[in-house]
Amino acid sequence: MKTKVIHSETKSAWNIVSTEIGNKYKIARVPYVVTGCSQEIDARNRKEALYHAQFISKCLLDFKP
Repeated sequence: MKTKVIHSETKSAWNIVSTEIGNKYKIARVPYVVTGCSQEIDARNRKEALYHAQFISKCLLDFKP
């Protein structure tokens, strides 16, 4: 399954969406917490969630049922 990772328009989360016609559009959501007290912590949370979303996307590409 071909997928891509995009940022949610309404939530603080990364979405894994299908790029193939006929498949369900949103496959998974990887949320992250925005604390608002430290930009470094917020950036780290966002980057970590992106890493996890990219990993899931890569696993779906390699998946053979």
